[in-house]
Amino acid sequence: MAHPAPSWGLSHLSATAQHPRSIGTHLRGAELLSHPGLNKGTAFSRGERFALGLEALLPYQVETLEQQVQRVWAQFQELDDPLQRFAFAAALRQNNLILFHRFLEEHIEAVLPIVYTPTVGAAIQRFSATYRTPSQGLYLAAPDQDRLAELLAQGMAQTGLHPPDLLLVTDSEGILGIGDQGIGGIHICQGKLAVYTLCAGLDPERALPVVLDVGTDRADLLADPLYPGWRQPRLRGEAYDDFIATFVAAVEQLAPHTFLHWEDFGTANARHNLETYRHRLASFNDDIQGTSGVASAAVLAAAQGLGQTLAEQRIVIFGAGTAGFGIAERLARLLERGGLSALEARRRIWLIDRQGLLRSDHDGLASNLQAFARPLEELAAFPRDAEGRIPLQAVVEQVKPSVLIGTSTVAGAFDRAVVEAMAAGAERPIILPLSNPTALAEAHPADLLAWSGGRALVATGSPFEPVSVAGVERRIGQCNNCFLFPGLGLASAAVGASQVSEDMIDAALRALALAIPAALDPEAPLMPALTAVRTVSRAVAEAVAFAAVDQGLARRARSHAEAIERLDAATWEARYRPIEAL
Repeated sequence: MAHPAPSWGLSHLSATAQHPRSIGTHLRGAELLSHPGLNKGTAFSRGERFALGLEALLPYQVETLEQQVQRVWAQFQELDDPLQRFAFAAALRQNNLILFHRFLEEHIEAVLPIVYTPTVGAAIQRFSATYRTPSQGLYLAAPDQDRLAELLAQGMAQTGLHPPDLLLVTDSEGILGIGDQGIGGIHICQGKLAVYTLCAGLDPERALPVVLDVGTDRADLLADPLYPGWRQPRLRGEAYDDFIATFVAAVEQLAPHTFLHWEDFGTANARHNLETYRHRLASFNDDIQGTSGVASAAVLAAAQGLGQTLAEQRIVIFGAGTAGFGIAERLARLLERGGLSALEARRRIWLIDRQGLLRSDHDGLASNLQAFARPLEELAAFPRDAEGRIPLQAVVEQVKPSVLIGTSTVAGAFDRAVVEAMAAGAERPIILPLSNPTALAEAHPADLLAWSGGRALVATGSPFEPVSVAGVERRIGQCNNCFLFPGLGLASAAVGASQVSEDMIDAALRALALAIPAALDPEAPLMPALTAVRTVSRAVAEAVAFAAVDQGLARRARSHAEAIERLDAATWEARYRPIEAL
């Protein structure tokens, strides 16, 4: 099915032009100013203002993009409340995409935590009260299941001449650490697409955020007369699977080569959806594969900086949900590739969930977790609590782990007793409290460093201020998925990957590990600075593109040199281009 480009489309340009010298449009006046991809505001030149009917609609001065960013930054700083800043940034994105992305680029450390984690979580919780039309993104609801292809085509018409390079889709059941949020999850998709552009240069008009409205089980949303989503309990079982299948079939029909990013699906569905469709479309789940890749890169870098190997580590993961199991699975894979057997690899990893340490006698243990359940014969010396569980502190005292990873959303779980026990058994403990938002972190870096005598290597899921240790300020690395998924997604789209293989993800995390300062100096941060994210993302993108070529999965590149050309052509920059009247 063909869908014509909108009237503002680049009809005079070749279909492969990514960075036109000029843009042609039929839009005029206020209609042009209302288009976020074309609006330049006060940066329209005198000639453009005359030709496009803008003279009376703009102040006299012609300003540069740099001047506009300066004004926006001053306005942003006047706002104290993070949610006000979020609303300000959202309005800017809705008005002027290029200015929004340049502003984000130039003030990344201040603005990224606003448009992405941790502030986006609070914004999602207030979605019903703050929603405004239009809202960038697509809403595909269960009652319209029979028309999903038609509705998806409507949304794709936004991208002009081509299907989008990337669809970022959620059903909003597992948003961050706050769970089911109904259609408010569209904000996480919008935030992550901003990160794709910021970090890797994905063209923001070549991607679409999509929320699959399959209902919500939140009683407060169902009872809220202002909730704009489908006010019904979530689809489950066969009905849910049928809806997802219909959506994927629509994507295959309209955009078979699009990169499909699955985001914040519930634990029960996240892995099922990924495994069901990853060989039909280039599919990636950031909660499973992105989080596991970044956490594994941190562990690899920390071990290297300490002069150790991954096989020497004893790893405890507190939280056996989607993220925790994904990390366990990824580390086990890396251990196997390092020469261990599958059994030996799994025996380096201890997983803990609500039932305590996973044991072979646990009833109803999910099949994917059974491989990490510890045999009873090795647990005789482990103390148990009143309910028969082996808790975190008991595991730490018995195992003496060198690596402790938190994906539990249990605030304060890594308390003083746990950390001191770990520090007693490991000279330089590696501790990653990854749960976010900040209020759900298993520990704060200042406490971890104080309780370990300054010896811990720490990276967190949310941003934290630097910590002074013995008079020396230590920057806390944020184990942010933005160091991995943007480069991986851009590369997959650029070379036309037919699927996202595990080797491609391994290539991504290894490239990231090499960029982590602690890999060379254990006193250095355990993640790169956000200001280095564009350089890191490029290294990740090249590694992923090369892996796709080597595996024969790249439709648009047959060599590493051609992969580089494709990456260069696909990389967008936040700069204004001349606009001509058509």
